[in-house]
Amino acid sequence: MVSFPITEVTETWGRPTTTTAVPAERFEQYGERVPGYLLDLWRELGFAGFRHGLLWLCDPEQWQPVVDAWTDDLDLPFRTDTWIAVSRSAFGAMSLWGQRTGMSLTIRPWYGWISPFDNSADMEEPFDRDVQILSSLVADAYDDALDLDADDDKPLFKRVLKRLGPVGPDTMYGFVPAIGLGGAMMPERVEIVDAAVHLQLLRQTTPRTILNNPYL
Repeated sequence: MVSFPITEVTETWGRPTTTTAVPAERFEQYGERVPGYLLDLWRELGFAGFRHGLLWLCDPEQWQPVVDAWTDDLDLPFRTDTWIAVSRSAFGAMSLWGQRTGMSLTIRPWYGWISPFDNSADMEEPFDRDVQILSSLVADAYDDALDLDADDDKPLFKRVLKRLGPVGPDTMYGFVPAIGLGGAMMPERVEIVDAAVHLQLLRQTTPRTILNNPYL
């Protein structure tokens, strides 16, 4: 049973600008591990990219090594969990679903920032789990939540998109050199890079910081 229509997402983000069909085995692998609404999105939209790659619905199997690297041995206020990537941005920000704590982690890897929020109280009912997925995707659409402000205080995404073109399901915009290695957050310092490789590199070079305010 569908809790919400797919149009709740497409009216917010628009139709996908690119998409990859979800392999049938993903529904078997994750049917008991993620909310039904996320499965409905996969079924209807695929592993979709919106607004020329600003937001992506993730293939969790592809992203699991990155998720594991960033969540390994985290000292969180609500203890550990097992996380799956739900969505990510063109710059590699990841929103993660925890088996026990729901939509409980957001990772901004260019700074190493990890924002935790315990949603374990809203995991009993399928409707409540679906609400978490929808709320996360809708919240990302407003106030340029997935864009970044460059060092010149101007938004980055459209400038980088114009300069380099869109990222794909396996790529992202990365700062070269990385911010943690002294790189500048400017459009001319951005390259299209292999997402998994770059995020693993950032994990090795950027210390993780757990933010007390999950809305930062």
